[in-house]
Amino acid sequence: MGAGTGETERDGGPVVGAPGAAGAAAEPSCCAYARELVHGAIELEELPYGWVRPWRFSAAQRRALASCLAWYPGIYRQMAACTAGVRLEFETDASEVFIEVRTDREPRATRNVLAGMKPQVGEAASAHDGFSFDVDGRHRDGVVQLGPVAGSYAAAVGAAGSGGQWAAGITLELGELKARGNLVALPGFGQSHRVCVWLPALRGCELGRVAGNGTFVRPVGDCAAGTLLVLGDSVAQGFTTGDPALAWPSVVARELGLSLVNQSVGAQVFQESAVGALPGGVAAPVLVIVALGANYRYGRCNERVVAREIAAHLERVDELWPNVPLVVLRPHVGSREPVAGSCFERVPALIDEAVARVRRRRMPASAPAVLSLATPWLDDRLISDEDGHPTAAGDAVIARFLLGELPKLECRCLAETGRYGRCGACGHGTGERTADGHGAGGKRGAGGTHAAAPKSVAEHARGAKAPAAPSVDDTPIGQTISMFSLLDE
Repeated sequence: MGAGTGETERDGGPVVGAPGAAGAAAEPSCCAYARELVHGAIELEELPYGWVRPWRFSAAQRRALASCLAWYPGIYRQMAACTAGVRLEFETDASEVFIEVRTDREPRATRNVLAGMKPQVGEAASAHDGFSFDVDGRHRDGVVQLGPVAGSYAAAVGAAGSGGQWAAGITLELGELKARGNLVALPGFGQSHRVCVWLPALRGCELGRVAGNGTFVRPVGDCAAGTLLVLGDSVAQGFTTGDPALAWPSVVARELGLSLVNQSVGAQVFQESAVGALPGGVAAPVLVIVALGANYRYGRCNERVVAREIAAHLERVDELWPNVPLVVLRPHVGSREPVAGSCFERVPALIDEAVARVRRRRMPASAPAVLSLATPWLDDRLISDEDGHPTAAGDAVIARFLLGELPKLECRCLAETGRYGRCGACGHGTGERTADGHGAGGKRGAGGTHAAAPKSVAEHARGAKAPAAPSVDDTPIGQTISMFSLLDE
């Protein structure tokens, strides 16, 4: 294909070659524009020469994140541009794929974080982020490329308008071509593969064209059963995994067979104004997970104000998706001492009180259940810093925990009374079901049967293979976020 590969230091200049970089080149027949392949984005910002910038948030949400209603608007503005959970998904018979890309510089808030990492986790000079990919549903471990960073996309693709030249980007080796007997397999004559490219979690990017050495690169329909929507902070954004595909929202969505929209923002708290409906072009959520609250420990806050913020946020989620199961992860209190004047120690209880109010609103309508869970405690070897951000192995533990808890959403007692297994007849603890289908969460009434949780969530959770936790020694270099350094921005 004529594309070179290379790696960059933190925010080094472009070092990756491109098809036709040595001179004018014809448009490859095995080519598609990235805008046709993007999944997990709410909006696509159209740029010159057919390039696009994917956004996880709508324009209205971005304004709210950067407004005076936000706790740390400067930080949120930077984090909103990051492409956590956004993917390129396509089918191709190529063995090598080249993607035109211009990666944003590392946000200031992220750069200030690296000094707080444990030395054994990684070096501050490294990027701790990049592009990774799956082939036919299998993740290529340890293959993470950052791509070109310096300069603007306009300068990078300025020549593309004349002569067909290509901008710099990254090359993905999908697999070796297999020979059959004495015949050597040629590009374009192999099996087709479904490819999922995970975009960086800690910075944004702009995308041009995707080309391969085969005969086609084509979009694939979204075969997911629905969307997993995650509203979280830096942990859910994937701040310390070193690989965007290994953040726990990515793992949970992949195991459940769901598409993913990850609207997590580093340093975020409960902000009702930042919650917005998904556009019509995005598959409706079948599960919403809220994982916020830990960042109240880093600032002075009044308990009454925080209680109102939590209640308003969860009420807004319930208004937008009243017929969707809701899971709320409560933060750990003891992971680090809060600053003076913080009401953080009361936050888990305030979350439970707000969850109880949402449950009471849902009960008369026989709406899906709301599940409140404490985030699993992680061993010190599974966290990257004193703020408790997990490594890739720690994210795998959180993903396994959630996959094990999601079947509780089927419990009729949870939907009707707010207490899991209260009647003792559900049989969820042993995986058994009663003869009348009580264990399946069925509710018989005048309106017929109503499921406490869609089968696409509960059944997938029971059948999902729990992700294996990487060994601590093999954990990819992660990136940690020190909230005290963030607040200095």
